[in-house]
Amino acid sequence: MFFRKVIVTFMLMVAALAAMRAAARAQSPAETNDPIARAMQRIEMEVERRASIADQVLAASKLLNESIAARKRGERERAETALKQAETIIAEITPSQQSHLVAVLASSLAAERFAMNPVPPEKQQTLFTNALPARGLTRNVIARYSDYQNTLGRILVEEQIPIELLAVAFVESRFNPLALSPKGARGIWQLMPATAARYGLTVEPLNDHRTHPEHSTRAAARYLRDLYQQFGDWKLALAAYNWGEGKVQRVINKTGLRDFDEIARRGLLPLETRNYVPAVLAAWAQLRQRRTTTK
Repeated sequence: MFFRKVIVTFMLMVAALAAMRAAARAQSPAETNDPIARAMQRIEMEVERRASIADQVLAASKLLNESIAARKRGERERAETALKQAETIIAEITPSQQSHLVAVLASSLAAERFAMNPVPPEKQQTLFTNALPARGLTRNVIARYSDYQNTLGRILVEEQIPIELLAVAFVESRFNPLALSPKGARGIWQLMPATAARYGLTVEPLNDHRTHPEHSTRAAARYLRDLYQQFGDWKLALAAYNWGEGKVQRVINKTGLRDFDEIARRGLLPLETRNYVPAVLAAWAQLRQRRTTTK
């Protein structure tokens, strides 16, 4: 099983890092002004940092396995508790500390979250916004997705977010780089001018990088990653992507709620946002299934 392999990998990593830590301490000269001593101290600090991250990922992996097992046994409350604990651990790892394995684990956590709160099949076809076709992945969309999945997916992996977040681009524009909304959002990811500029994109009448698939994907990936870091939950991050992080944060501050489903149930989000998040999750499932069947 994949998660067992992850756990074994991290157990080996922790052991190796512990050995490196001991070696660094044993070899570090006593003179703190010695350049070699300073170099060894830096190495020891880096080893300590990596060992700490490995411990966090190992703990989160174990909790994820507990959640999956509990869900399959029908113990929903126990599964939810374990999953939230795992999500909290991963959320504490800053982007600068993350690695590919952390990104893989974050993707698996998001998949398990979706598995615990799936969109009913009979409702999936009515949840899509922005005039998306009821049949979901049309031939044109599949063609665009096939063109972009490797290049754009690689960028998402590099930015350490789940590759299935290409679902956001699907819901926003059906992978159309020239899409333009009445509000001024543009490109595959439908970025507003202020957000695009905040993440380093040029937004000029004759030079708008929002229409460049790779440039806009890099900006959108960093924005989504920052939203996840802020809210610690992909549903809330997606709600913030659609409605604005400031508005979602104000709802949380006012109510103390940090559960998208409960916030949506109470009508504290606009209807568009309440539909948008399930739409992305439904597309997420479709893209995940397509990746699995085409491998």
